[in-house]
Amino acid sequence: MIACVLKSGGDFNEPHVYALQKMCSKYMPGERFVCLTDLTLDCDTIPLTGGWDGWWSKIELFKLDAAVYLDLDTILVGDCTEMLEKARQHEFVIMRDVYRGKHSPMAMQSSIMCWTKSHKSIYLMFQQEKMRPEGDQEYIEYAMAGRPVTYWQDITDGVVSFKQDVLPNGLKDSDKVVIFHGRPRPWEQTKLVYENH
Repeated sequence: MIACVLKSGGDFNEPHVYALQKMCSKYMPGERFVCLTDLTLDCDTIPLTGGWDGWWSKIELFKLDAAVYLDLDTILVGDCTEMLEKARQHEFVIMRDVYRGKHSPMAMQSSIMCWTKSHKSIYLMFQQEKMRPEGDQEYIEYAMAGRPVTYWQDITDGVVSFKQDVLPNGLKDSDKVVIFHGRPRPWEQTKLVYENH
């Protein structure tokens, strides 16, 4: 399935879920779309139950045995079928951080992830964990230490950063998924089409 997370009270709201769902139906055809949320939505949902604030709600994704995860501030621009087929040949795929990854190739960015076997232990460990690193990405790095990890950039050239790749170089034919991290959000720029209604 394709999963996203909407926690109430933040920068994101229902139209952003529906925009991503529309893009997924076009560029990831045949995939079930589901949103983990504490709201009532007009799509398949799974309740958030942890009561965790902000990005920490993303840890509840690991209740799912297998999924492809996309941040809500993502724009799909091309057919992702082949990219997903490649990712599903691996146990766990995550994006190499576009900043920290230049100096630490194991640094993770959780904007897009895929796992094909259960990593529920990450969720269960977080429930008991007293330590809280800077963010969910660092926590996933900590939790995945010693486990098989594959990076999107090593298996496909279709996952790119808006700020680091698209802004300076433009959109390429091989680009499939454009990741936005921080500002601008997809709806705050005009270089790429974003329909949130």
